[in-house]
Parts: sequence; C-alpha cells; structure tokens
Amino acid sequence: MPTPRPALGVALAVLVLFGILPLAMMSTRLGVDPSALGLLGEPRILDLLGRTLLLGLGVVGLCLLLGVPFGYWIARTNVPGAGLWGALVWVPLCLPPLIMGMSWIEVWPHVRGAPMTIWILGLSYFPLVAAFVAKAARRVDRRQIDAAGTVGGWSAQWRMEWSLIAPAAFFGATLAFVFAINDFAVPDYVSSVGSKFNVYADEVFATWQAGQKDSRAIATALPLIAMTLGALWIALKLRRGGSLQSVGSGFQAPARMDLGPWRWLVLGGLLLILTASVFLPVGRLFYEAGLPVPIQAQTAVGQPPAAMIRPPWTLGHTWEAFQTALERCRDNLRASILLAFAAATVALPVAFLLAHAAARSRRGKWILFGSLLPLAAPAILFGIGQIVVWNHPLTQSFYTGDGLVIGMLLGRYLAFPVMALTSAIENLSPRLEEAAALVGTSPMQRMGRIVAPAVLPALAGSWTLVFVFAMRELDAAILVPAANKTVMFRLYNAVHFYRQDYVAALALVTLFVILIPGLLWTLFARRKMEVLT
Repeated sequence: MPTPRPALGVALAVLVLFGILPLAMMSTRLGVDPSALGLLGEPRILDLLGRTLLLGLGVVGLCLLLGVPFGYWIARTNVPGAGLWGALVWVPLCLPPLIMGMSWIEVWPHVRGAPMTIWILGLSYFPLVAAFVAKAARRVDRRQIDAAGTVGGWSAQWRMEWSLIAPAAFFGATLAFVFAINDFAVPDYVSSVGSKFNVYADEVFATWQAGQKDSRAIATALPLIAMTLGALWIALKLRRGGSLQSVGSGFQAPARMDLGPWRWLVLGGLLLILTASVFLPVGRLFYEAGLPVPIQAQTAVGQPPAAMIRPPWTLGHTWEAFQTALERCRDNLRASILLAFAAATVALPVAFLLAHAAARSRRGKWILFGSLLPLAAPAILFGIGQIVVWNHPLTQSFYTGDGLVIGMLLGRYLAFPVMALTSAIENLSPRLEEAAALVGTSPMQRMGRIVAPAVLPALAGSWTLVFVFAMRELDAAILVPAANKTVMFRLYNAVHFYRQDYVAALALVTLFVILIPGLLWTLFARRKMEVLT
C-alpha cells in the first residue's frame, strides 16, 4: 500500500533540508575557490588517507574478532546468562568513545597513537557486529541446520550457517568502519600526548579552524567522503542480501547448541570482552571520581617544594565528585537531554514515513540511500555544511537557537531509524493494510492503527537509538555554536585542559542518562526492543 503522499512529502522535505542540503551546499563551495582542489595532490593528504584507512580496517578487524563470536554465542549456545550479556553488549555503543578513551588512557598511559585509537573505537563499535550476528543467527532455519549436519556433519553445518551470518557481520563491520574513519574526538584526544596519529577528520577540522575556509576544508575531505560512500554502498548491498532479509514461511527457530562443560569457557570469553568494553571503563571512571585532586606536600622553610601527592580513594569523595559534577554541569546535562529528546521525537515520525515508503515502493533503495548520505561526510564537515546553510542574516535566529541543533542531529542520524523501521515493515504483510483499505480506512489511519502497533518494538528502538547518538554527538557540536552548551562539549574541554575527579563523575552521569530509555523499556515493556534490525 502506498505511503500517504502529503505526509511523505513533509518527511522528504525534512530529510532534504537537514540532511542533504548541507551536503549539496558544501559541494557548491568548491566553485568559490577551485584552487583548493590542489590540496589533494599534497603528500601529506595521501599520508592521511593511508592512516585513516589503517584506522578503519583496524577497527573492522577488531569488531569482527569480538563481535562475531559474541553475537553467535549469545544467540545460538546455552552459555549461562545469555540474555543478560546480550543486554550489556549495548553499553559500549551507548558509552561515548571519548569517555571510553578517558578510561583506557589511564589504564594504558604509555600506549598511544594508532594502537590505542583502534582499540578504543573497536571496543565502542563491536556491538554493531554482535547485534547483527545475533539477529542473523536466530533467523537460520532449523531445517537447514539439520539438513547440513546430516549431509556433512558439524563442519558442513557451520559453513552453511556462516554463509547466512556473514552478510550481517560485514554489514555491522561496515557501519563501524564508517564511524571510525569519520571520528575526530578520539584520534585528537589520544594524540594530545605522545606519538601523533592524525587522521582525515583531524585535517578537516584543522583546515577549517585555520581560517574558516570551507572550500579548503571540503576539498581536503573529498577522499574521505569517497571512502565513506563506498563503504555505505557496500552496506546497502549487504543489507539486501543473505540473512538480513526476512525469514520465510514455516520458519523454525534454531535450537541452542549444548556446549556441555565448554559453556564455562565460552562464558569466560564473553566476560573478558565485557570487562574490556564495559566493566573496566566504567569501573575506572568510578575509581577516578573518588580520587581527590593532588596536593603539594608540606616541606620545611627554605627547602625545595616536594612532589605532588594524591590522597587515597574514598567513597565519600566519590559522592562529593558527583555532587560537584551536577552543580557545575547541570545546565549542560539539561541541554543535552532536551536536545536529544527533541531530535529523537521529531525523527521518529519522519523515519516511520520514509521507512514505509522504502519498504513498499519500488524506489525504496533511493530513500535508504538518501537517508544514509549525511553519514557519508565527516561529522565535522556536516557541521560546516550546517553553518554554510544557516549562518545568514535571514536565518540568524534559527542558527543561534536550539532548532538548528535538533535539525542537525535529526539529519545526521535519521538513517538508523529508517533502516530499522524499513526492516520491520518489510516483515509485515501488506495484506493487513490492503484489508484495512477495503473497509474504507484512510492511508494515515492505516499507518497509525495497523502498521505502527505491529512495529512498536522497532519504533521504540529507533527512538532510543537516535537519543543515544544525539546525546553522545561531539564532532559536529564542536563547530556549531548553538551546540556548544551540550555535556559532551563540556567533557571535551575538560579532558583536554584539566582532569579532575568531577570530570569522571560527569562522564558516569552522562552514561547513565544515555542508558535510561533502554532501562525503562526493559523494566516496563513486555516486548523486546528492536534496534538496528
């Protein structure tokens, strides 16, 4: 059934205005200064391209190494506590990479450059692989597994399953690649001390900051945009194939494999991965929150000053650090929550309409591709695009207000709810809508009464996903003045210019706020939230 045209027109207008127009306007800026293209021939740019590709492939490798076994183990084996570990694996994705870096830099202070950057971003984005692998593993028909096992034993069974799971694994890894190569904050933070590991996103920011010459920044980013577009094209191809498609009729869910005594070894592997990505980073932040600021030791008169000493950790000081964080940064937290809530709430109906059109229309792939385009540009460059579009006298009040921040977050992350809802609607038979049309219901009534209730878990997951990404957004927020009041911008400044106990406490408070929607759904909803499926 077709999507209501007036409503779809509004949704497309929002996508174009806040997602595609900033990219289109940036492309026109190259005509202002064609000489900027000469930057692409500099050896330094080629070196940046190599380092950025190294970063992306390193993160992909780590995500596959951690995510494939994690997702398969929790979906297809009888490992104890599979449901709990499946819920906890989302925490690293909710934990902003900068906060992940704050912890691991303290744990491994002498590891910097490419190894630390790949490690931090790999831990942050491996849940994308784990989630898609787990979903794909649950969609393998039991009859296929039994048939493969009968013909060729365990090895044939695994080859058959892997052929169906692999597209999902590489789809998640491709998304991780896109996030990693466009990340500015983590390489910048890791390189602030010790060996440098500058990547393309750093160069784009530095080029803009040097003189706010958007044409030079855009020209510098062209190879990165081409690399990202290639990755997104691969992601769309993977999404349309293999186990990412809906299950067939008569589907029989696969049984969990009985690992016997090996289940404890598998449990140890799961806990090791979660320790690196969840327990250790969060525990380290909690420890830092309880450490008072170093003080100068007392010395006798006329003697040289003694070294700085740090008082021991106490639970009481941890509580004081949390109080200080809330007192100093209450306004930043409030701003981030309101902006993320508004962006997720506005994005939901827009994504729902676009996803319905993508699932029911022959031109659906173009809608998906259009929603993915904002991810093709680095967040830094996307922020520059918003400045180019809206920083004019006629739109100055909008440019300096919250509306621009909400629109920027919506445009940046609209792709994820569109993909999730498209998959959910594709699994819903169109005959339900056709039957409702026969009794005279309007298109909007069918969308609200038939489609929306059927995909409610995907709607909840989509809202939560936009909220999470909006809360942790930093790169674009660095450039857009109206977004400088967010808590992530406050944390970014804090970890670069001073590092106190309350900064660790603020990071933990931010993580808790990001996790609240998922926690509430888990506690009170009867249906499982569907995210990125």
